[in-house]
Amino acid sequence: CFLYLAHYPEDYKIYMWNLFNYWAAEGICHGSTIRHSGEDYLQELVRRNLVIAEKNNLSWRFEYCQMHDMMREVCLSKAKEESFLQIIKVPTSTSSINAQSPSRSRRLTIRSGKAFHILGHKNNKKVRSLIVLGLEEDFWIQSASIFQNLPLLRVLDLSEVKFKGGKLPSSIGGLIHLRFLSLDDAGVSHLPSSMRNLKLLLYLNLSVAIGEPVHVPNVLKEMLELRYLFLPWFMHDKTKLELGDLVNLEHLWSFSTQHSSVTDLLRMTKLRSLSVSLSERCTFETLSSSLRQLRNLETL
Repeated sequence: CFLYLAHYPEDYKIYMWNLFNYWAAEGICHGSTIRHSGEDYLQELVRRNLVIAEKNNLSWRFEYCQMHDMMREVCLSKAKEESFLQIIKVPTSTSSINAQSPSRSRRLTIRSGKAFHILGHKNNKKVRSLIVLGLEEDFWIQSASIFQNLPLLRVLDLSEVKFKGGKLPSSIGGLIHLRFLSLDDAGVSHLPSSMRNLKLLLYLNLSVAIGEPVHVPNVLKEMLELRYLFLPWFMHDKTKLELGDLVNLEHLWSFSTQHSSVTDLLRMTKLRSLSVSLSERCTFETLSSSLRQLRNLETL
């Protein structure tokens, strides 16, 4: 858990939602829920003075953590020693963790679009985690070969990445081992139906950059292992999603009664947080009747 913090830049606020789900995707977290398990691990890191954690004033739960500069240097050194991860800034320079040969490590953090594109020309079959973080400039993914060269990925965070034509390449459907996929604030308006192959996903964030409405094919219903789902803020008018079988969901954000049936919520008895957008055809009374069985719900 501690070495995973080496992904983050200096003085970076590490928000708990992503960190806990990174851990879960890597098989680190074990417990009744991902959040409870993650909080236990984080509490131990705080107890050992390895990180400083801040809590939310309302929920009094961990919101983010940071590392002292000295602890970060220890973390980076240990990560380098164990080939835990590599931070790639530009392909012609040496980063803090040996960026010259990215295939040596199973975890990569990309800080530059120029560095990202070298992955399209290498076979990185050993890589399990690819996180785009702290970009200094915009960049675009234009080649599907990037996904084809990373067949064993479990964690893929493409936050703020832009895609040519707004289309997420269909080759992403080949990443059948994925447990974590984030397109937070990414330049995407069209998702491929090949995403139905991502049946092992625990975490899926589709809160893409606000622009034109997003086309979402009705394939999310096949991701039965999902614990966290963040739907796009604005979806295409013709989008219809069947989500009733996602009974393992613990967190569901941006659920819209325009694009899904409110009765889909009836079987999601493990939900702990939920945000809903009501259409004109769905009344608050109808919503209330669908929430009666959600006895674990903490936030609405």
